[in-house]
Amino acid sequence: MKLLRLRIENEAGFRSLQQGFEINFHALDDTESMEQFRPFCFAGLNGSGKSNVLEALANIFYHLEVCVARYLPESIKDSANFKRSECTPDAFRLEYLIGQLTEKPYTQDIFQKVVITKKQGEEPGIKVYASPYIEDSIVIPNKDTEKETINASGKILEAQDKMYLPNQIVGYSSGENEILSLPFVKSRLIHLDEYYQATRDKYEKYDEPENSLIYIDNNMSQAVLLVCLLFESDDTLAPFRAVDNTGILGLRSFRMNLNLHEFEFGIYKAKDKERIPILTLIDKHQLGSLKKCATCWFEDSNSKTLWLDFYVNEATKAAFRKHFQNSLKCFQLFRLLYELNSHFVDEATKLEIYRSKGVYTDGKLPIGSSKQDVFHFLDFYITKELKKTGEKKDLLLRSFSDGEHQFIHTMGICLLLKDKRALLLLDEPETHFNPSWRAKFIKILNDSITAGNPSPSDVGGSNVHLLKDILLTSHSPFIISDCLPDNVILFEKDKKGNTTALKASELGIDTYGTSVNLLTNRIFKNKETIGKYAISRLNEFKKRFDGSEDTQELIEELNNEFGDSIEKLLLIKEVTEKK
Repeated sequence: MKLLRLRIENEAGFRSLQQGFEINFHALDDTESMEQFRPFCFAGLNGSGKSNVLEALANIFYHLEVCVARYLPESIKDSANFKRSECTPDAFRLEYLIGQLTEKPYTQDIFQKVVITKKQGEEPGIKVYASPYIEDSIVIPNKDTEKETINASGKILEAQDKMYLPNQIVGYSSGENEILSLPFVKSRLIHLDEYYQATRDKYEKYDEPENSLIYIDNNMSQAVLLVCLLFESDDTLAPFRAVDNTGILGLRSFRMNLNLHEFEFGIYKAKDKERIPILTLIDKHQLGSLKKCATCWFEDSNSKTLWLDFYVNEATKAAFRKHFQNSLKCFQLFRLLYELNSHFVDEATKLEIYRSKGVYTDGKLPIGSSKQDVFHFLDFYITKELKKTGEKKDLLLRSFSDGEHQFIHTMGICLLLKDKRALLLLDEPETHFNPSWRAKFIKILNDSITAGNPSPSDVGGSNVHLLKDILLTSHSPFIISDCLPDNVILFEKDKKGNTTALKASELGIDTYGTSVNLLTNRIFKNKETIGKYAISRLNEFKKRFDGSEDTQELIEELNNEFGDSIEKLLLIKEVTEKK
């Protein structure tokens, strides 16, 4: 899945992206870059519109996912909560390349170009082109497409068109970006309502949510790390395990706590309501598989609690691989269990969120207590090699630093989806990293994903880099320095206040391997290499040098107060040459 272009076309625009805003990603003829790990890095000053592109894409794909859903809960069928003809942004054009996952190798030969257009107040339409992606090679709509399913934008989206959407759209924000997370929160509530109705209607089982949006918060991150450590090979985890990175050697043990709550159905008095255990639909299948993988488990009928304990060894990993086949299937179960934690949210709150357009949504979805939860992890122990001493120690995951958790978030989701058609929207994924981690973040991602490539393309197999696109926003010149100029997109405001998004290559800026000081100057408009307060103190010394005080004594005082910097050396050079 490779993005080509996004254009915002509605009159009101979207956030700081005005009508006519356009951003270009891959070029159709640049096949080499698509076959390599080259994430797009959005850079620019605060408020320049970087995150707004991620937010727009998240909203667009939420809308498209609901449009192609085969099964929708009654809450979303209500036009007050969702209208196919209304989206935020309400008019856009989105173009990307995507191939179908078949027995054939996933190469550019099987790519199709997808163009999804939505005009203001109308339903989105889709056009699909085969190579060479010209009008004569259009696949959808075609002569067999019924006229009533076509509008000015193309064929109106239907359930069978889900095959032309990414398998997963993943969001992550280090800064709790409410607007980015909103479509993902809505998706979670849709999953909850789907499951609720499936339980009410006595379905035999519920495999996984239909909607493909996944938001990685702290809780979901635990599930991501767990399945990676259970399923990934040693080769894939090698960059992850290095002591200079996380030092995580493996999973020692964990406990699953399941509170056996019930759904209530009916509109009559409490005694007339039907009560069905929330876990009914997954009890026989998924929970049964977990019990087979557990070292031991115990159910307390008095407290209505089920505990499953796992002491992890090679036999445990083999059991998970047998009963869940792959890491994503296992993750989907944990994802569902986490989403069921919102079972107590009342209908009025759900409706308010479904109808929300953004900004003030934080806190609207209440967080339950540990007793209200359906599921949470306990005693999650990780074996870690400590960098300073080399000691190998079992530590609780909760004891890890913010930077380590952030590293796990990003690395884990890239490994989990390495062989899936995915779009990853990462808003400042490196804010808690130390400079060393920022400097090698891109390389570690590349090493891990490439190591997990099951069939390297040079021997006729698939290329995992063709499967996904990664968009990240960053203020780190270290990360920008690890990205090629065609993949660094600089956001700026012009004199009219409009947002522009141009590739560094279009602006004549070399980014790859460029000094972080030069990038800080050019991109973030900051020439100094020290802080503003230190600059102000240097200016005070400069005034004193211009006075009658002894130069050598002032230089000695300056050296005692300041560490080494270019600014200090230049000041000393200037005053000594004057004297």
